[in-house]
Amino acid sequence: MTLNIRKIAVVGSFAAGAALALAPLAAADPLTPTVDSEIASLNSLFVSEATLAGVGGDVVPHGANTFDTIPLIDAPQTPPFTPLDYELYGINPAFAGPASDPGAYNVFNGALVQFSDAYNTELFSLMNPTAAINTIPLADLFGTASGISEALATGTASGAVGDFLTDGWNDLLGFYGI
Repeated sequence: MTLNIRKIAVVGSFAAGAALALAPLAAADPLTPTVDSEIASLNSLFVSEATLAGVGGDVVPHGANTFDTIPLIDAPQTPPFTPLDYELYGINPAFAGPASDPGAYNVFNGALVQFSDAYNTELFSLMNPTAAINTIPLADLFGTASGISEALATGTASGAVGDFLTDGWNDLLGFYGI
């Protein structure tokens, strides 16, 4: 009997040690690789567009897992618009509404950011089926604070995804001047 209790104590201490050692891995955000990949893709598209516009050397890289930007002079908010404005915001930059801080998040007038937010929200809800949608880590979403708040205020993953997709579609319509 005493030997069995000792075996149980040894196995229990190994289990407790493993749980403590692996706890940080369990707490990590499972969407991080997806989010990092999305940022890298948007940065790549942005640098390509800036290079095509002749201002690729002005792109300001902000390090891994952050969006690259460019000085406002290379993509101004008001006419005369530059080639980069037309690449970022589409047919009629004035109609699309150029940003005051142009960056990789403006590719296709920001539509790709909205579509990424929709994807990340749906992926979060599939990976965490019992979690409330407003518990999604905000670092996994790229849109504006007001846009994210509006989408998450729907209270459901499907409502938030629908809101992000609608905003992305509207951004594409602005890109094409519709």
